[in-house]
Amino acid sequence: MLQKIKEELLCSICLNVMKDARMCHNQHNFCRECIEEHLRVNAQRCPQCQDDLTLATLHPARVINNVISKLKINCDYASRGCPEFINVEYLERHVQNCGFAPVLCSNERCGLEINKRDKIKHETELCEYRKIASHDFREIGEMFQRSFEDNLSRKIEEKFIEVKESVKPLTAQYTKIQKELKYVQQNLSTVTKEMMESRKQIKN
Repeated sequence: MLQKIKEELLCSICLNVMKDARMCHNQHNFCRECIEEHLRVNAQRCPQCQDDLTLATLHPARVINNVISKLKINCDYASRGCPEFINVEYLERHVQNCGFAPVLCSNERCGLEINKRDKIKHETELCEYRKIASHDFREIGEMFQRSFEDNLSRKIEEKFIEVKESVKPLTAQYTKIQKELKYVQQNLSTVTKEMMESRKQIKN
């Protein structure tokens, strides 16, 4: 992570930064999925204070969620090689398109788990079970097309977030320039009016 995470931002069940935090009436906080799974599988009690707790009595932890949304954390697939640090509020979208997500080789008798971005290369060049003597390239073409679309979607999403952040200061600068331009136009109008009046007085 880019910054040290406070303990109160960690889920006591999975020990990771909370996602969509929920709390009991004593303000003990957990990931929504973690606490809902706990209540379905275990006793209907808070794991920390042991007070009665049900799905219906869970509350959104809005303050915690607001703080967490501004954090930059590792991608879920950092252990598989993803180097990205992402704002928590964009994490789920990034993970869905991450090239380091695990997928299985589709070649018959292989089934090896590999990174999504390496799937085409593995299946067509590295896999010992790859199809070699085939004159029908439609299947390979379709695999390359799917890989291209996945990578393009991920890059577009990342670029959109980058542009969105970079435009903010430009928007403020544009607003300031508009105000200054309006002020200049008003002064120019006043000066022009005064000149016209002066000319009239000179003629008279």
